[in-house]
Order: sequence, then structure tokens, then C-alpha cells
Amino acid sequence: MDTVLQNILEAKEQRAKARQKFADQGNASLSFSLNIPGYPKSNSLFKHFFDSCLNDLKIFLLSYRINICEEEEINHEDCAGEFYLTPVLLEGNEATDIKRITEIFEEEHPLGRLIDVDITDQKGNPVSSGKAKACYYCNSHPAVYCMRNQAHDLNELRQKISKDINLYWKEKEKERISKDIAAEGLKALLHEVALTPKPGLVDRVSNGSHTDMDFGTFLNSSAVLSVYFKEIVDFGYTFSGEHLSDALPKLRQVGIRMEQDMFIETNGVNTHKGAIFLLGFSLFISAYLIAQGNFSYQKFVEIIKDLNGNLVDRELVRRMYPNQKTHGEECFDKFGEKGKGIRGEIQDGLPTVFKYALPVLRGSFDKVEVLTDKILQKGLTLALLSIMANNDDSNILYRKGENILEELKEKSHQAYITREIRFFELKYQELIEYCQVNHISPGGSADLLAVSLFLYKINRRYGKS
Repeated sequence: MDTVLQNILEAKEQRAKARQKFADQGNASLSFSLNIPGYPKSNSLFKHFFDSCLNDLKIFLLSYRINICEEEEINHEDCAGEFYLTPVLLEGNEATDIKRITEIFEEEHPLGRLIDVDITDQKGNPVSSGKAKACYYCNSHPAVYCMRNQAHDLNELRQKISKDINLYWKEKEKERISKDIAAEGLKALLHEVALTPKPGLVDRVSNGSHTDMDFGTFLNSSAVLSVYFKEIVDFGYTFSGEHLSDALPKLRQVGIRMEQDMFIETNGVNTHKGAIFLLGFSLFISAYLIAQGNFSYQKFVEIIKDLNGNLVDRELVRRMYPNQKTHGEECFDKFGEKGKGIRGEIQDGLPTVFKYALPVLRGSFDKVEVLTDKILQKGLTLALLSIMANNDDSNILYRKGENILEELKEKSHQAYITREIRFFELKYQELIEYCQVNHISPGGSADLLAVSLFLYKINRRYGKS
């Protein structure tokens, strides 16, 4: 007999003995293995797939309240491939019930025909479903039929399996990364509003200069917007258009829906309109670059510039709505370059974020492994001051004029450069009182802070810069 075949048969015999040992103790057992044709039965790809499926299987069993004895489990590789075996506590179930349930796992798994979950009853007898699995290659005949008749080329079959597992991993990786990016988007909004105290802005204990919104309004709005984050991320991750500008109509559609839902949730109050604009682009571009394995601050800036082109000319000079002026258009008409607002910031590649905010965040967080709330509060406060000291916030410019904006920037700068804690607190409190007395809300700076934190966290995990 061929040595390889003999070794496989001996491995399967040892598996049978292990099952019988559990049966001799009065226990049913569950085993898990992969249907890998040819030899070797295991390699790094197959093992990785096996381990992932086993983890999913354990979660699945737990969801059906099927208890296994993990302290007695066997999990190893032998000549027949990867193998897992564990006693099963029936606890009122029959072994046939558990077999029926595990078949659901096989049927629902994207590569279920590669998976074998077998049940052995308390007497050591295999529990059969009476069903024959379809051939993995042709899906036209039972797998046993094609195997016995050597219906398919073995190398082609193994190549198909490897290809399908790799595609499965890519989809799993996409899903994991997409969830992570979307979660960072929500966390950025929440950490921005939770920063306390803030000058003129809503925080945990104050409404700032606002009478129509509070901390709860921002939490509710953030939750509603976050529903769309993964949609944007998935779009960016899979985008394959010839030109990046081809993505703009889709991004605008999602942005409009987000604004509509925001206003419904807040009863018409604008909590996050600027953040929707900024964060929407940031989510899309980050996902696009990460999918290519090429996220960096430099690449991000290049793409956001390329994606938007001459945004100021397109939307402020030539006007989006010829028969009426938006606040942004009025601000641009009155103050020129200084009144470009968020459109100018995006057109220029978010210079306030990259030149002022991110260096502060890196200095505050880079050497810290766990970003606790206390550490975040300190770093975000400094980053907010750096933004306010350099940002021509069109919200303030439109409502309060150039002189007030310049005074605010100078007071922010003085607080930022004050490092002795006692004097810093005095300067910061003066800034808060200045905003309160003059009814100033630097909302544009708050939006830039949220995006800065988002980009910092993404670069920290995925970046090459």
C-alpha cells in the first residue's frame, strides 16, 4: 500500500478510537474536519481556514445552546489533515437533533461543502443525515460519485479550493476592515462632542453658545449618521471606476440622505452638516486606499484634491443655485479667499487638519498604547485650540464678522502656546467665556477636530506615514 495512503488511514483509525473513547465514557461527540482532496491534506492556507471555521462553529453551537467540553477537546493536525473532536453534552437533545443543527452550519457557510461536522452518539455510532454532499467542483453529482470515478483532475480541484478560500479570506478581511473604519468614524464624532469643556460648543455638561441643541441631540444625530458609514466604506473599498470623480454622484446621494435623517432626528437642527461632508469623503478615501494597501497622509491629500477638483469655483463662484445664495456663497462674496469655508479646506487637501491638528495628536498619542478618556481629552483639547487658532471658520465669519474671528483665533493661539497648567487653565477659561459672551460657536473647527481624530486613528492602524 502507498505510504501516504497508509498514513492517512492510520490517522483516521486514531480518530475513530478517540471517538470511541468518548463513547465508552457515555458521551456523544462532535468532530470537525475539512474535505481536502489529494495530499498534503493541510498547509498554512487550509489551517488558517480551519481555525477560522472552528471559531465560527463554536459560536454557532453556543447560539443553539449546545454545550461542548472544551477542557477535553482534541485539536491537532495529522496525516488526514486538521482535526477537532470534543464531547457534546446532550442535555435533553438527541444526537440526531445536534446533527440536524450542525447541518445548518454547513449549509449556511459560504464554503460549506468543504466542511464536515460529524456527530457520534453515546454508543460510538456515527449519526447520518441521509444526505449526500454535492461535488465541490461540478456541483452536479454527489461528491462520493465524482471521487470514486475520478471525474475531475485532482490538481484543478485543489486549485479551485485554494482560489475559493483566498476569495473567502478577502471578503472576510474586507468585512472586518469596513466595520473597523466605520466604527472609527462614529468614535470620532462621539469623542468630539464628549470633549469637555469646549469653547462655545456642546459638550457633556454645557450647551455652549447653543439654545437649540444639547449633548443628547449630538448623540442621537451621531447614531443616525453612523448607519450610513459602512455603506460609504464598502463603496470606497470596492470602488473600481475609471476616474475617482465617478464616485461623486453616489457620495452625494448618501450625503443627502444623511442630512435628511439628521434633520428628522434633531427636529431641524444642524448638528453635523459639515461633519457629513468632511467625514463622508474621509471614510470613502480611507477605505479606497486601505483596499489597495496604500493608506498614507500624502496619498489621502492627493486623492481628496483630485476627487473634488476646483470645488470653490464650481460651487461658490459659479453657484450651485443661481436663484438663491447659500450662507457659504454669501460668506465667499463678502470675504473672498477667507470665506471659502469647508469647500476651500477640502479643495486644498485639508491643510488645517494636516498642518496643525495631526501633529498635535501625534505628539499627544503616538507613544501611548491605550488612549484612555483622560489622555484623549488632553490631546483633543490641544488639537482643537490649534485648529481654532488657524481656521477661518466660516460659521463665525458669516455670523460675527472678521474682527471677532481674528480675536477668537488670537485667544485660541494664546491658550495653545501656554504650557504651564495653571496659566493654561486661566487662558482656556477666558476663551470659553469670550465665546459665551459673544455667542460664538466654532462648529467648523469641531468638524475638523472629528476628522483629524478619525484620520489619526486610521493612520495609526493602517498607515504608511
